[in-house]
Amino acid sequence: MDVFAHGLWTYAIYNKKKYKWLAAFFGIMPDLIAFAPFFIFELFTRGLSFGKPALEKIPNYVFIGYNFTHSLIIFFLVFSIIYFITRKIPWVIGGWLLHILIDIPTHTKEFFPTPFLWPISNYKLSVINWSNKYFMIINYSLLIIVYIYIIFFSKKTK
Repeated sequence: MDVFAHGLWTYAIYNKKKYKWLAAFFGIMPDLIAFAPFFIFELFTRGLSFGKPALEKIPNYVFIGYNFTHSLIIFFLVFSIIYFITRKIPWVIGGWLLHILIDIPTHTKEFFPTPFLWPISNYKLSVINWSNKYFMIINYSLLIIVYIYIIFFSKKTK
């Protein structure tokens, strides 16, 4: 799924929590860590370009970052460490978990399949490409409906 939709879905789920913005950050964090350094470098060296880059032009560090940030194994390891240290369930990082769970069925093997079992297994699903126009229409239509509900019909709580 695209990074904006990850943030929007996470914010929608956490909208009544005081840490909703931090949760939304964790919802986009896996893609920021994996892709932001590469895109910033490309922006300053080659300028602004649109469309997906050729896989062979993407440096290896992007794939390494993607493996770490899109792995359920790594997520649960970090979750467990935080819990062990604080003795509190770190709900705020649930946006990261949501990101991985959404990416598993919305990526194909052709371009950045989600390595959700890394480093234990290289198994990856290939279901639907998040950039498929029909998927994008459905996804953003659902987001609009959810935000209309949140804005107009959800009761405000203090």
